[in-house]
Amino acid sequence: MHTDVRQQIQISPLAGRRSWLLWLLAPLLLAGCGYPEVSPKAYEISKALFSAASRQSEEQLDRAARLIETERKAGEISPREAGWLNEVVATARKGDWPEAQATARQIMEDQIDR
Repeated sequence: MHTDVRQQIQISPLAGRRSWLLWLLAPLLLAGCGYPEVSPKAYEISKALFSAASRQSEEQLDRAARLIETERKAGEISPREAGWLNEVVATARKGDWPEAQATARQIMEDQIDR
C-alpha cells in the first residue's frame, strides 16, 4: 500500500506559531549581540584601526597596536577593550583587512544611541 507523504510527516499545529514567534523575537535576541559600551579612548582607537584597515597601512596599524598597549597600561582602556582592539589588529596582520575594517566599524556602530 502507498502511504501518503503528508501522513508520514507529522507537523505540529504550533509549528507556524513558533516560527512566527521566532521571527518576532529574533531582533530582540540579536540586539544583545555586539560590543557593549566602550571608553572614549577605545572608541578613538577603533577609529584609528578603521582608518588603518581601510588604507591597509601597516604603519598605522603598528601605531594603533602600540597605543592599545599604552592606554591599557595607563588604565584608559580596560583589558577587555584591549582584547577586542587587539583582535582587530591580529585580523589585519593576517591580511584580512576587510574583516578588520568591518570589526572596527562594528565597535563604533555599537556605540550609537548609548
